[in-house]
Amino acid sequence: MKRILFAIALIAMALQTEAKPQPVSREMYLDIMEKAVLAYTTEDIQRYSSTVDAKGVTEHGFGRLTSNIGILVSHGRLPELKEQFEHMMDLCVREMPKTSKAGNEFAIKEIVLCLQECERSGIFTREKIQAWKDGLSGARAEELYHPHKPGGKKADNWGVFGVASECARVMAGIGGDIEWAEVRIADQIRWFDENGMYMDPNQPITYDFVTRLQFMAALKMGYSGPSRAALEERLLKSAPYTLQMQSVSGEYPFGGRSNGFLFNESVYAAVCEYYASWFRQSGDEAMASRFKAAALRSVRSLDYWLEQKPVRHIKNRFPTETKYGCEGYAYFDKYMVTMGSFAFLAYLFADDSIVPASKPEKASTFVTSPAFHRVMMNSGGYTAEFELNADKEHDSNGLGRFQRAGAPPVIALSCPCPTNHPHYHTDIENPGPLSIAPCWDSYKVVSSAPGKLVLTDGESVWTSRLGKKGIRMTLTGKGSQMMTVPALIFDGETHPEVSSDEHSVTVRFKGWKAVYSSPDGSVTDTGKIHTNRSGHLRRYEIRGGNTLHLDIKIVRD
Repeated sequence: MKRILFAIALIAMALQTEAKPQPVSREMYLDIMEKAVLAYTTEDIQRYSSTVDAKGVTEHGFGRLTSNIGILVSHGRLPELKEQFEHMMDLCVREMPKTSKAGNEFAIKEIVLCLQECERSGIFTREKIQAWKDGLSGARAEELYHPHKPGGKKADNWGVFGVASECARVMAGIGGDIEWAEVRIADQIRWFDENGMYMDPNQPITYDFVTRLQFMAALKMGYSGPSRAALEERLLKSAPYTLQMQSVSGEYPFGGRSNGFLFNESVYAAVCEYYASWFRQSGDEAMASRFKAAALRSVRSLDYWLEQKPVRHIKNRFPTETKYGCEGYAYFDKYMVTMGSFAFLAYLFADDSIVPASKPEKASTFVTSPAFHRVMMNSGGYTAEFELNADKEHDSNGLGRFQRAGAPPVIALSCPCPTNHPHYHTDIENPGPLSIAPCWDSYKVVSSAPGKLVLTDGESVWTSRLGKKGIRMTLTGKGSQMMTVPALIFDGETHPEVSSDEHSVTVRFKGWKAVYSSPDGSVTDTGKIHTNRSGHLRRYEIRGGNTLHLDIKIVRD
């Protein structure tokens, strides 16, 4: 008996050893950068370069592509592009100081960081490095960036990007105006809400994250001016909420402009790497490990999309040239490489000695401030994200995201369908907004707790409970109750199998199925086809009496 117990103990110890989490290398961010650059053919890069040679710099995508290539070449990757890179860098330092209307705010920082890597590598001559530095060092901030008037009535994330770029120039000794940067930092920190989230106009989630990231970059590059303490206070306040905002699929929240692109997750990874290193330095190993794990989940989320060929810069499978799901400014040349630019910030911030937490995040329900009008729930391996006051050009009210860990993120719903005039390209006419929701005019939070949310429109009450079996929703009120259900029918490449009967709707996709079932409601196929960034969705309606139940689960097929 003792021998058996001893053997069991040895097996248990072995299992524990195997399960022990291991450090991860920041080289994974260079891998992401390389995948971003390889999404462009050699012909694409040469075409892009020729256009800039002829017309000058007209937007910041070229600077970002140049810096990504240069950083990779400096790390021994893509050596065949070294000569092409030198020509592109010549163009950047020649053309970028000539205009303040080409998004230099976004690209100057990348160029400076690239020059540092080029110099560190030793593969370029000192004369070449110095010539590139000289091309940027004499430019004044007022000439490089768009005019910014402190005290304005709207937040200005461009100003914060400019701050990070000027801090980069100062840090690298390539010109720069720290007083110019200080004025803008002091002005822009007033746009954080009570949760430490940045309120860009209309409060798009993307510009909370990317703007916080630019403040982090400024701090990383040595900013230590009078506003530092106030800035760090706001960034620290948003830290725990940042963890709660990540979906179980590794994505950050849906919503607003510039959302649904692959660069979103490299932004999130960079933010988490900054927090991980920050908490490590402050002695909070537990928080450092949680943020390291969140960064890793974000990278794995990117892997899901990058493994699909040909690579797209947005989370759908429509041909790139259709620009499906993209705003007019969000085309491939600009936003594919943007994923790599933010991945390099993650590389700079990352501390490889931090071991990612092995346990999943605890169940949580985060109700944002009214400015962001969102509720994000994570429990039992599921995510449910609710929109309460949608920017109708991009989103709609109700349950706009429902995901399960390990399943395709779009199988149920990754983002809602906007109004019939969305602010991004689609290929069919959109009948109007659609999410998993009752058709209410207003949505207000009655109460919330980890894994539970109660909403009302003043007449009916919508209760949602999230757990290992999915989400159970109960709608109660006077008279007949109704909820809408969107079912994915096309992602730009694949047609999921959709079926329905009197009480259920089932979507089968890539070995998984999303099942919507209502024991006391009847299902109607309206025949209407809606659009969102993910693809085409068929609208179903479920109707019942004073009380209506709807259960949703995602399981292997």
